[in-house]
Amino acid sequence: MKTLLSLIAVVAGLTACGGPSAQPSHAGAPVAPTAAPSAAPPPTGPLFAVLESSAPEGTPADTVAIVGLDGYARAKVAFQPRRGPYMPMQAMMVQSEAQVGAAGVYYADGNGVVRLLRPTGESNVVATFSMAPAQHDLWYAVSPDGTRLLAGILNMPAVIPPPPGQDVPPTMMGAWSFDLESASAGGPTHTLRHFESPEGTESLWKPIFPVGWTTGGPVAMVGGPISTQNVWYGGPIFSVDAAGQTTTRVGGGDCTSAQVLPSGTMACVLNGFDVSVAVRNASGRAAWKPQVDGYNALALKLSPDGDAITDGRHAAAAAGTVTLPDGFIGQGWLDSRTLVGRRADGELAYVNLDSPQTLHDLGFKGSFVGLVPSR
Repeated sequence: MKTLLSLIAVVAGLTACGGPSAQPSHAGAPVAPTAAPSAAPPPTGPLFAVLESSAPEGTPADTVAIVGLDGYARAKVAFQPRRGPYMPMQAMMVQSEAQVGAAGVYYADGNGVVRLLRPTGESNVVATFSMAPAQHDLWYAVSPDGTRLLAGILNMPAVIPPPPGQDVPPTMMGAWSFDLESASAGGPTHTLRHFESPEGTESLWKPIFPVGWTTGGPVAMVGGPISTQNVWYGGPIFSVDAAGQTTTRVGGGDCTSAQVLPSGTMACVLNGFDVSVAVRNASGRAAWKPQVDGYNALALKLSPDGDAITDGRHAAAAAGTVTLPDGFIGQGWLDSRTLVGRRADGELAYVNLDSPQTLHDLGFKGSFVGLVPSR
């Protein structure tokens, strides 16, 4: 059984820090924009998105970049960081600020504004979602063609500091509210569903947090716990219709998860007598059952084709499971053989499953978001 400290360590491994430079330059001081293109080397291999922080280690991300395996950033932009929501004596489980799409990388700032950064360096607003200025938790998904967005926004009670001289954690005071909002890219935002819980009452509604978008439409984690003191299995996954109503359960009745690939493939945590993981399609049919840990659903990252998976400490494919180098946390895949993650010092690196103990340093600090599709 994992402890809260170990779970927080994995979550911290998914949080951005440090980073490469502005487009296009190697990791280091930002480069001021110029009218003419810089003489940067051409991309070597795939491009991928990363999150970074200009502040000390462990602070929220405030920069997103599209980089290559040579360590050069092709595009980079800063944004208003979000404030991590607080729950007394628990670790909050939050979705990444950024996710890749067909046109580039989408990223959400601390004000609920979602933008798209393209490999060319162009960045534009695609949607704005309403939320409280301080205590909030935003999860969102973007349609494969980039034309629609769905967001779940949980506004939480205010944090109340302890009385002077008392060594106790802060508490929370106030009402809870939740909004499920839909937006067309570059267009207006509409509230599909709204719930409130007055102060001092137990919530009877279940947050609907979008976790992906398949050809059948958006899918969301419904009623999953938002924080934990130990393990976190995600929550039940359902399809969501145009009115914001949850319909068909995805992945099977015994599946909890926190992410779904555009193909509908997902890593299901099966919380029975022994916690196990199964890779399934949307209907619940098992594709394969990797030997990885299911104690943190957010740490389970599938390769784009669904043929490989990591839990952060292990990587598995059809050929078997390998333990990753000490201090290295796997964060995502370039393909089913190439895993990107963070070393203990915060530097990004990658490993190939053919030689999983060999780390290839990328030369800058950051957190991997995902492969940017070639066009």
